[in-house]
Amino acid sequence: MIKIFDNIIPKKQQEELKYLLYGNRFPWYFVSDITHIENQNQARPGHCHVYMELGEVNSDYINEVKKISDNVNKKIKKKLKMHQVRSFLQLPLNEKLLYKDNKHREDTPHIDIKIPHTVFLYYVNDCDGDTLIYNYVSKNIEDAPFYENIKVAHRVTPKQGRVVVFDGMTWHSSTQPTQGPRCIVNFDMV
Repeated sequence: MIKIFDNIIPKKQQEELKYLLYGNRFPWYFVSDITHIENQNQARPGHCHVYMELGEVNSDYINEVKKISDNVNKKIKKKLKMHQVRSFLQLPLNEKLLYKDNKHREDTPHIDIKIPHTVFLYYVNDCDGDTLIYNYVSKNIEDAPFYENIKVAHRVTPKQGRVVVFDGMTWHSSTQPTQGPRCIVNFDMV
């Protein structure tokens, strides 16, 4: 089951976070594929910032995003802890170079980490890069689907201030934006 909450933080905080992440001083790092660095088949480049990894703070900006996870925990009435927190920034790419059949904008289906967790996916801005949540939930770390056998169960359109919450063992992916940047904060909570 997925849950969607709009305006999870006040509008003023939404704008401040967007200004920070779109500013020229925020430390973004290039990744050759937004889903998996080693993915040679798709090569969807973007930028990443890691706030926290394996429960250890990795960024001076962690407090700028922590208020999002705090508010989601209040909404879902849980006390989940941040295990991995990252931001991704995707830019529109040349479709002729990117899509062999000019139809597929979906990134590679995946799960973020291979331990039971809950995903809080926060959208920094309005954009056209929908999140696809599939009908496959892994039972353990070895359990992976054949991509051709999974189907989209939910489609979530990015909207500034929106957060989507779902079981982290559920396979999901983003779609490439075509109209402008797509920026998210991805919380993997345990």
